[in-house]
Parts: sequence; C-alpha cells; structure tokens
Amino acid sequence: MSATVRAIVVACILVAGGCSSPGVRSLQQTGPAEPAGVSAGAIERGRLLTSTACAGCHATGSTGDSPLPDATPLREIVRRYPMNRLEEAFAEGLVTTHPAMPGYIFRASEIDDIVAWLETLEAEQ
Repeated sequence: MSATVRAIVVACILVAGGCSSPGVRSLQQTGPAEPAGVSAGAIERGRLLTSTACAGCHATGSTGDSPLPDATPLREIVRRYPMNRLEEAFAEGLVTTHPAMPGYIFRASEIDDIVAWLETLEAEQ
C-alpha cells in the first residue's frame, strides 16, 4: 500500500464520525506535564488547534465525551494508532470520504504542535 493511500486510510479512521463546527466550543481540560523535549508552548498551541479544528465533534482533552457520539475522542485515537502514522496523516492532509468531515491541511509547524498535544494525551494512557 502506498504511503499516500495509507495516510488516507489512517485519516479516514482518525476522523470517522467527525465534522466541522462553525464556532469554537468550550475548551476541555489540558493534559499532563509536557513530554521530554517538547515545549509547553507547542503543547498549548496544539491544544488550541485541536480545540478549534476538532472539538466541534471530537473530545480533544484527557476527559469527556465527544460532542458527536460517533466521533472518537482524540485520546482513544492516540491509543489505537502509532504517533508516526498520525503525524503522516496530518502531513498528507486529512482527507476522508465521510461527507460531514472537511479536508484539513495543516502547516508543518501546526502538525508539530498537534503532535505535541497528542503526545500528552498518549502519555496519560
């Protein structure tokens, strides 16, 4: 399977049941202390990015239910998939066949910040 196809498959799984929210939902709790070698600023930027781009449908914090019951909380996604596969999916652009999920394309710096946040969620597991 090519890297692009693999990234699309991972992205589809990642965003299953996802959607975009027209407004920003309330921010969820932050995760644990920063992972080694990751700045607190990167973690906070990643938390803010996921709270604006993902929280309309997915639980983005260390606790709580997703606003949409079929949208997997991010903390569960990081348990299911290796971080390098998730990072690749973000780099390729989150493309899905789910009609409610818009395609997302993040800049490299945003991907680094999102991964920093996701690593805090992964560390809690």
